[in-house]
Amino acid sequence: MMGTDAAGLLETNLDEVWNERDPARRLAALSRLYHPDAVLYEPDREVTGHEAISETVGALLGQLPEGFRFEPVATPLEHHGLALARWRGGPPGQVIVTGSDVARVADGLITELHVFIDPPPVTE
Repeated sequence: MMGTDAAGLLETNLDEVWNERDPARRLAALSRLYHPDAVLYEPDREVTGHEAISETVGALLGQLPEGFRFEPVATPLEHHGLALARWRGGPPGQVIVTGSDVARVADGLITELHVFIDPPPVTE
């Protein structure tokens, strides 16, 4: 599903960018969803542009087991050009990571994506 509103963009982004292991299809999705000079902010780095974002996502997916998927936890929230999407990821039947994406959207495209990864639960 291709959304043009901020919440729809984040839903589509999770599926067509962050779950896409084929670099050509991922890059095609990035060109539809992201501004050419979009910036991806992760906790330990930032990258700019479709190619760099695709390479970053590809490197992450390359470290994850086959079948690993990111999925939304709830419908994204949005207002004033910002959207928040909560997600979880793992192989089928497991959740090994959770987090949130915050996107700034202008003219129907993601201009900034900030990825927040939840800390692991505290165990005693």
